[in-house]
Amino acid sequence: MENFVAYNPTKLVFGKGVVAQLGKEAQPYGKKALVVIGKGSVKKNGILEAVYQQLTEADISYTLYEGIKSNPIYEDADAAVAQAKAFQADMVVAIGGGSVIDSAKAIAAGYYVNHSVWDFYLRKAPAPTKALPIFSVLTLAATGTEMNMFTVLQSDAEKAKHGYGSPLLYPKVSFLDPEYTYSVPQNYTAYGVADLIAHSLEQFFDTSNSPLSDASAAEIIRLAMQYGREVHKNPHSYEARANIMWLATAALNGSLSAGKLGGDFGVHGIEHCLSVLFDIAHGAGLSIVYPAWMRHFYSQIEGKLTFLAQRTLHTNATANDFIVELEKFFTEINTPIRLSEAGIDREKHALILDNLKQNNPKGRFFKLIEADYNSILHLMA
Repeated sequence: MENFVAYNPTKLVFGKGVVAQLGKEAQPYGKKALVVIGKGSVKKNGILEAVYQQLTEADISYTLYEGIKSNPIYEDADAAVAQAKAFQADMVVAIGGGSVIDSAKAIAAGYYVNHSVWDFYLRKAPAPTKALPIFSVLTLAATGTEMNMFTVLQSDAEKAKHGYGSPLLYPKVSFLDPEYTYSVPQNYTAYGVADLIAHSLEQFFDTSNSPLSDASAAEIIRLAMQYGREVHKNPHSYEARANIMWLATAALNGSLSAGKLGGDFGVHGIEHCLSVLFDIAHGAGLSIVYPAWMRHFYSQIEGKLTFLAQRTLHTNATANDFIVELEKFFTEINTPIRLSEAGIDREKHALILDNLKQNNPKGRFFKLIEADYNSILHLMA
């Protein structure tokens, strides 16, 4: 087991009606909030109004930045930084899924500097020394960003997508009400399940020996498949929604990386090329890439796949059984497992390969070179 530091300062408030505590939690941090949302669904379902009420009761004035995309772009974060500065905001309140919260983190970091937030992601700027406090109201279970320090943005012009992390970007408090996910469309619910499974796998495929982390990753995957099937059949099952929400958070809040070297994340790098090129949902891209990646590296990971199979399926399951069952599960919940299922035909393969070469995703333990890109691309077709 590797040396590690366990640190997660985010306070998580989970359950029905927990947004009623937002005003009390935010009040000590100032009097002005930049509220950040996506394309407006939180206006229709009443969540935005509930947050406004909490801010008003806490005597916190607010301004709204609306329009964060599902694959968020840095230009929106820069525009929101300018709005936050003009308003002299004391905090950022993000209402949405991973794209909104990731953008809020960029805004929080960008508030105290005079350059584009994109410079952080390109490693062209020094690490931030301070950031606005962040509060998140989660509406989509997927990325785990509500309880970690990481953020991902993209540049459409550069056809590039990058991640960034800083301890300053842990949300101060995150509010998770499973009922807020009832209105999430079935396809995006499925993509969120695929995303949380992928996060568990990325940390599992690490060469370090950390038995508890490995067992925890396998159990998260098993439960994600169980409750993923349940929520697909019954979208208004509170228990299914609640479990999926907590599983997504636990998959990337640091607990699965304890005793490890940080996970591989080569699959995420490959998927970023798909989402930046074709604007497909991140989870949909991951459900396409991961089975192909596992088949490509099968000889190197057969033992670990067998462990997963026997923990998630049955004691006599084989390594190949896990891949087959994972694909079966993704198909059952209607998230794609092939590029063709996402409307990406073979004519686009050269474009994908060029972008892979441009962005050069490497993988930490299972190193990727151009020959690997070609093979995995063929397996994804």
